[in-house]
Amino acid sequence: MKKFILISILTLFVTSVSSQVGQARLMEVKDGQMAKFSAGIAEKTQKYNRSEGSDQYYTFQILSGPNTNDFIRVRWMESISELDSNSAGAEELKFWNKNVVPYYTEGTSRIWSRNTGVSYVPENASGNLRRVIYYNYNDSGEWDFWRFRQRVKKAMEESNYGSAMNVLWCSSGCTGNWVQVRFHHDGYVGQAADYGEPLQAMIEKYNELYGEDAYEQDSNSVDSGLTEDGRRIRHLLLRPEMSSIQ
Repeated sequence: MKKFILISILTLFVTSVSSQVGQARLMEVKDGQMAKFSAGIAEKTQKYNRSEGSDQYYTFQILSGPNTNDFIRVRWMESISELDSNSAGAEELKFWNKNVVPYYTEGTSRIWSRNTGVSYVPENASGNLRRVIYYNYNDSGEWDFWRFRQRVKKAMEESNYGSAMNVLWCSSGCTGNWVQVRFHHDGYVGQAADYGEPLQAMIEKYNELYGEDAYEQDSNSVDSGLTEDGRRIRHLLLRPEMSSIQ
């Protein structure tokens, strides 16, 4: 009974600290159309999605795994209520239909909610490369999963970890309990540097806070609670020229 209450509280924590929402859709570029697709997305975004009050979009190119070289385009919102409307006018839609639609095929769409309680974004964090770990945990593994994520954030804060980590859970479009943990790096060189001394310092701080070998033990508990195909690693690249970045 006690564990049930704790899990219920944790589930409430997971959903209540989520505010920002991303509507992500896969865009599969047609053969031979990469240049036109990229140019169309870039021009459309720079023309219609960089002013105050306009819909904000972030475009990521897939670097590994299925759909390599295709794109994920995310409409980023401060609240899920923004899905009820968008700022696109007739001119913007006409431009999209003429200059982008002919060059790609629409793929899967999902909604991801950012968990601010376990995300970590230090001041001046940068980097367009994303190393993304996708997790799918069994219901029985929920407590271990989110406790580990809370503890990792705390250890990052205490060790002054220099790179950002954003945690998003799938609130629509997924089967199971999918979560993505996104680590921000300045290219692959930056990733290698981040996973050197900074990572070791974070693990040492984790063990200092929660007990000897706590990091390994908690990590193993998370792994044992995942589904059979519950851990995938992908790399994505943020394309600033195709995104709502000033």
